[in-house]
Amino acid sequence: MQKKANTVGEFVKEIAESQNLKPSDLGARINTSKQNISDIYKRNTIDSELLLTLSKALNYNLFSYYDDKEPIVGFRNAETHEWQVKIDNLTYALSLKKDLLNEKEKLIKAQEKLITELEKKAKSRSNI
Repeated sequence: MQKKANTVGEFVKEIAESQNLKPSDLGARINTSKQNISDIYKRNTIDSELLLTLSKALNYNLFSYYDDKEPIVGFRNAETHEWQVKIDNLTYALSLKKDLLNEKEKLIKAQEKLITELEKKAKSRSNI
């Protein structure tokens, strides 16, 4: 859903209205009055417990209102960067291990050829 709301209260209202809920309907879901819901719609801030209760009642993550606001954006970007560095390091380590494995496989094949040649020489000497 595209946010048009300037406040978290307006955001709650948008979500409720998108579900065709009147303030009285939402109030009934969280056991409060229509007037209290109307007051919530006017708030700039909402206590996290109430926001959680409203999220459950609306079956919508209302905390997402803050997703594009600082410091959440900064935290998420830093976390994303940190995970990307870890992924890059693991990808590089895996690449090195694959290269090492390929080199060891080449060495094994060379040793197998050498063993085969030595066995042929040993057999030909024993036939003499």
